[in-house]
Amino acid sequence: MGENRQAVGPLRKISLLLEAGTGPDKTDLTAGPIAFEFIFGVGSRGLSPFEFQLANKKEGDGLSLRIRGEEVVDLLQHLLIPSLAALESVAAFYLKVKIVKVNEADPKEVIKAMAEAGSCGDSCCGH
Repeated sequence: MGENRQAVGPLRKISLLLEAGTGPDKTDLTAGPIAFEFIFGVGSRGLSPFEFQLANKKEGDGLSLRIRGEEVVDLLQHLLIPSLAALESVAAFYLKVKIVKVNEADPKEVIKAMAEAGSCGDSCCGH
């Protein structure tokens, strides 16, 4: 990708590919890459720890996080990713994240995302 790669920032639509594994170079906990799209920065409690990890990164960038299963809900907060919520029972895993696309979000998408984040309360993942 060229120098015009868009950076992750407030109220931008972020498209990710996620994979999870039992080791830093493994993807044995997901059947394949999980596509996930969300509006950055609309959580009622501010940025989630996951969003802090993505802040200012650019299209094409990636990161790997080691996560304990019990940390999944706190890491994601208002971001509902059912495939990752299922990993709460795993002692620890590695999450590989690739930023596929960063776009301007449509105002209607922002309002919808804010409403969904606000309706989560303290238990977005059903806990």
